[in-house]
Amino acid sequence: MTALLEPPRSRTDDVLADLDLLGAPADPELAALVRVAAAVTGTAQATVNLLDPRTQHSLSPDGVFDGRVPRGDSLCAVVTGWAPRVYAFADLAAEPGFAGNPFVDGRRGRVRAYASAPLVVGGTTVGTLCVHDERPHEFTLAECDRLADLAVLALRLLTRRREERRTAELAAARAAADDELARSEAFNRALLEALPVGVVAADADGRVRLFNRVSREWHGMDARPDVPPGELPATFSLTEADGHPMAPERVPLTRVFSEGVVREATVRIAAPDRPPRLVTASGTQVRDDAGRLIGAVVAMADVTAQRALETALRTAALHDALTGLANRRLMVDRLEQLLRATRRTGAPLAVLYCDLDGFKPVNDVHGHAVGDEVLVQAARRLAASARPDDTVARIGGDEFVVLCPGVAAEAAGRALGDRIAGAFDGPFTCADGSRHRVGVSVGVALCTAEDTPESALAAADAAMYRVKAARDGAATRPGQPGRVPQPA
Repeated sequence: MTALLEPPRSRTDDVLADLDLLGAPADPELAALVRVAAAVTGTAQATVNLLDPRTQHSLSPDGVFDGRVPRGDSLCAVVTGWAPRVYAFADLAAEPGFAGNPFVDGRRGRVRAYASAPLVVGGTTVGTLCVHDERPHEFTLAECDRLADLAVLALRLLTRRREERRTAELAAARAAADDELARSEAFNRALLEALPVGVVAADADGRVRLFNRVSREWHGMDARPDVPPGELPATFSLTEADGHPMAPERVPLTRVFSEGVVREATVRIAAPDRPPRLVTASGTQVRDDAGRLIGAVVAMADVTAQRALETALRTAALHDALTGLANRRLMVDRLEQLLRATRRTGAPLAVLYCDLDGFKPVNDVHGHAVGDEVLVQAARRLAASARPDDTVARIGGDEFVVLCPGVAAEAAGRALGDRIAGAFDGPFTCADGSRHRVGVSVGVALCTAEDTPESALAAADAAMYRVKAARDGAATRPGQPGRVPQPA
């Protein structure tokens, strides 16, 4: 008979044996960390997986490593074969390397969203901290960073047994039970205080029992178990993202009790004497081994700078950087909307094309800095002379466009052109003390249902050049749009 040979012992076997984790008693701290990992990434499940050459050992809900699957079926075994870093996939079913895995195709599960961070001991990857969900989920860079942070803490928990054993060998006389309890409590506090996210926890009655360091800084106070759950918004300075008062039932911590799970709820924290802060909150219920509700935990990530940057980028993409007026892109978009209304309801619309007169000598003689000052002042005069519902845009150089909904008659359009031209009667005074006379030629085009943005702008541009031609061919007549700039 041929003898069955065991696979040769590997470095991973030695590290896991040294850590003495498999078959270890339940570790509630590691289980709590796993729940936090799911909360901060907005996924349904999280686990710590340890991998030997044959088997994946998974952390059970009570903190014991007892779930086992062959290494060949393991999702985490695939990524541990790559460079040790965080990997995140929004939908494994769309990834050729994972679509046939039994945890993806339905034989063992239907995992879609998946992310993992490696657990490396002495240069050897022994497992992963992973999060997953049956629904696709786009992981943000911040979520991946938090997962990496928690993996560092998980590794501390995994190596703690080895360190405790060595400590016990050096100090056998110490009272192990008392010291272990003290270390556990200290670690729980250090873990929560070290997290770069805000963590709030409540008991089964919904009373807030815990604020970590970040939460205290944001709210300007510590946890208040004496505050009834219905008074949380006022007490902890919570509002909706737009600053409106938040109803008690909208508070993420309260929603966790009623809904079970909350993912990325946006909340504004406006504590006295502190700048307002916009956060996204994700939370879950906490239950004991028997399934009884014992509380809830919510993790909050600061997105104030991110949302401000998004707003700034949107503004920059749609507004002129110098004058702050709408740019060509935004103007064309609004013109398309107004023309659709014209086709649908017959709503009248006029387009005014404005070109500055006498601006080029300002640039040529006094320089572009003074020219920019004149352009900014011209933009203000245009905006002040336009009606509240009009759109004023700078479309390039010294050319501006005014969209005027509700203007149905040529006389009304000319009146608007006269009002704009009249706004340029006074001189422009710049910071260097120089004074400049700059006028404006205004062409008016009334739009029809057949117009496109291109045809409407072309008609207004042509009307503006007719105004310039008439002005250049004869003295400007009273009431005609476009005026000859006079010396300062």
